[in-house]
Amino acid sequence: MQGNEKSAGKSQKTSWFQGLQSEFRKIVWTDRNTLIKQTVVVVLVSIVLCLLISVMDSVILEGINLLLK
Repeated sequence: MQGNEKSAGKSQKTSWFQGLQSEFRKIVWTDRNTLIKQTVVVVLVSIVLCLLISVMDSVILEGINLLLK
């Protein structure tokens, strides 16, 4: 009985790994130029948002300071 359970467990693992391999074959990786362009865009948008949030924070802080004085 244990021999059948072990072989069933091995076949489940094997089929799981085969399914995983077939899914990895379906992945379409972007080319290097597209990856570089998208990375640059993400970095630039992050910098712009950082600056925008910093400016808004400073303006709000100065406004609160003016109200409290």
